[in-house]
Amino acid sequence: MTTPARNTLAVVGAGPIGLEAAALALEHGIDVHVFERGDVGAHVLAWGHVRMFTPWRDTIGPATARLLERHGWSAPDPGALPTGAEFAERVLQPLAAVPELAARIHTHEQVVHITRRGALKDEWADDPKRREFPFRFLVRNAGGHESVLHAFQLIDASGTYGAPNWAGSGGIPARGESYLAPQMGYRCDDVTGLRRERHAGRATLVIGGGTSAATTVSALAQLAEAVPGTAVVWAMRQAGGPLSGEVADDPLPARAALFAAAHGLRAGGNAAVTCIEGVEVEGFEFNSATHRYRVALSGGAGTRVEEVDAVVVNTGFGPDNSLYRELQVHESWASRGPMPLATALRGAGAGATVTAAATLANPEPEFWIAGAKSFARDNTFLLATGYAQVAEIVR
Repeated sequence: MTTPARNTLAVVGAGPIGLEAAALALEHGIDVHVFERGDVGAHVLAWGHVRMFTPWRDTIGPATARLLERHGWSAPDPGALPTGAEFAERVLQPLAAVPELAARIHTHEQVVHITRRGALKDEWADDPKRREFPFRFLVRNAGGHESVLHAFQLIDASGTYGAPNWAGSGGIPARGESYLAPQMGYRCDDVTGLRRERHAGRATLVIGGGTSAATTVSALAQLAEAVPGTAVVWAMRQAGGPLSGEVADDPLPARAALFAAAHGLRAGGNAAVTCIEGVEVEGFEFNSATHRYRVALSGGAGTRVEEVDAVVVNTGFGPDNSLYRELQVHESWASRGPMPLATALRGAGAGATVTAAATLANPEPEFWIAGAKSFARDNTFLLATGYAQVAEIVR
């Protein structure tokens, strides 16, 4: 079997971080290929109707801008806030189409498993000899055809948006959730646009107490002002205090404004929104005759049942570590992110350390987890951090 060249790099995920890594790799003469299970920027497009907290100046990777500018691209207004769709359409898709990258971006090619050719997970632990065995990864296309490819370096920038958390108490599925999940929402529903008919004039239960839930509830409150009969039940585990992802003295005005609006709704600022705090989800039922859900919520006051027309689960996202289960990766027992980075995120002043080489390294040589996936369940990740990460990795 042919051994790949030493300067081969495989990147999993054609989102902003994966594409920035590819643009940087080309600048350094690295033979890079990117594998994406969907379309370019698929996760960004999935929340494409949502306006970002960071302006264009903090949204575009430096190497991305340099490569695009060589092909006559003009940067958007640096102070404007793009939507996810605008970011994908004006930056990510044009970047993937430039001649230098076009043949190196493989869409609808899912990396299913990663290992070392000729080495098992438990062999040569903490031994640099593992570097001598190239990464072997199984790739499956949209038609189900599978290929085995090899590279000596590998970056997992596949993100977490494809792995939403369950709604049930303790983080596992609630009763009936696994069965009903395909018909419920697990992301920021476009409730005023594509999904308007699903929610207008109906009752929706939103589960979660973080940024996504605040976004969905705020949009539903806006819809309620336009369409009579629209109602929202907002259920969250926490009782009082800040919402998950809220930052004191937030340097991002748009994020601060979202949380301020969410607290107003939480406090009863809109008659269409009912907030239930300190509860967890025990089970879901669906009545096929009425097309309504009955959701059991438990808390300090006992169990209550909410009957609604739609359910949106916004309980966050986590890393899918099945991809690299055969590699030597030291994971945090709390977040399932890489242990050095998880430790840095828990420490004081962690923002200055999360892009250092030692923080990003794994026991598995030349394997890196970058971007939102490296932060795992910590939802403070910003694109600028991911760009700094891959700059350090490629260097």
